Amino acid sequence: MRNYIVFVACLGAVFSLAPLAIDMYLPALPTMAGYLDASIDDVEASVSIFLLGFAVGQLVFGPLSDRFGRVPMLLSGLGLFVAGSVLCALATDVGLLYAFRFVQAIGGGASVVVFPMVKDRFDEKGVAQVLSYIMAVVVIAPLVAPIIGGYVLVMAGWQPIFYGLAVYGGLVLLAVRLLIEPWRKPADRKATTLSASVGRLMSGYRDVLANGPAMAHILVGAFAFAGLFAFVAGSPFVYITWFGVAPENYGLLVGLNAFAMLAANIVNARLLHNIQPTRKAVVGAFILGGVGVMLLAFNALGLGLAWIAAGVVAYVGMLGLVATNSIAGALAHFSEDSGTGSAVYGVVQFGLGALSSFVISALDSTDATAMVAVMAGCGTLALVSAIPLCLTPTRIAGATAHSAKEFPNGSS
Repeated sequence: MRNYIVFVACLGAVFSLAPLAIDMYLPALPTMAGYLDASIDDVEASVSIFLLGFAVGQLVFGPLSDRFGRVPMLLSGLGLFVAGSVLCALATDVGLLYAFRFVQAIGGGASVVVFPMVKDRFDEKGVAQVLSYIMAVVVIAPLVAPIIGGYVLVMAGWQPIFYGLAVYGGLVLLAVRLLIEPWRKPADRKATTLSASVGRLMSGYRDVLANGPAMAHILVGAFAFAGLFAFVAGSPFVYITWFGVAPENYGLLVGLNAFAMLAANIVNARLLHNIQPTRKAVVGAFILGGVGVMLLAFNALGLGLAWIAAGVVAYVGMLGLVATNSIAGALAHFSEDSGTGSAVYGVVQFGLGALSSFVISALDSTDATAMVAVMAGCGTLALVSAIPLCLTPTRIAGATAHSAKEFPNGSS
């Protein structure tokens, strides 16, 4: 049990890299703009740069972990994240900030190996349970990151925020190195030519993209999360400008969403762990689509902030059921290329999330309509993506032998 808790805590800390790196420096953006002699819009673009680099990192580290091992690739990425964080603190103009943020993000993209690391050790139901616990840990990061960043900014300036991220990344690297033992070595480490390696990489991606049931799982989870990105992009206007919520209370409403997702992940891990993940993902997607329609109705009827906020809480909470079980179901279709499958999942998720955010920014926001419409559209697309899974027999890929309750002593 101790090793199980250590395993979950370490991988939760790894998976928290992205939300911490995105949210911790947000309070400092105006200060950074003045220091770097750039507009606030130019500095805000560093968020998009991070998302792009994070996607690239997943595309690189996911497949490489299939060949060279999970832990070595994760340690390499963490080292790159630490270096990029230090360099961001040393940036003297916005161009350097972009470059160093990209380096930091590529390193952070190594967190994609969390999924295959879990899949290596557990069967499909165990994967869903462990990922629920990991996501319960991760939910804490976006809650505390802006608060920590704001206090650090006031007390020491914006640069220590990035130094703090470097320290965090270094501590996580040390924990992984000391506490997470490699589960198995890759089957083939023989030297190959560059063309052969690239060919193997492309072949792995083709195999994932051609796997219909796996891609259906991936799209269910990605469309569901795209609705969350739409909320993140649209909620400041909707809550603060349209409904008149005080800025200091905005975080409390967002915190309700995080607690809802935390509760859903715990329920998924503790009460629903014996139910097959695909079934839970499908049920969750149908509920998500229904919640999206309810949000549209609440807005059309002009029911006010309380109803919209409650609908959003229900939507985000349901992500705790949909997202975790979607990735568990997707990885069950791969015995050798789970790192590549995880990379595809991450890139599709962040790609659709970026698209939904762009749609929100492109629409003329005069009330809550744009936000709830995009969220409802994403929920509906998640539902549509889940329909093929209702018609597909359950398939569990072969190599994992341990359930979450059978975590071997001494193998963390």
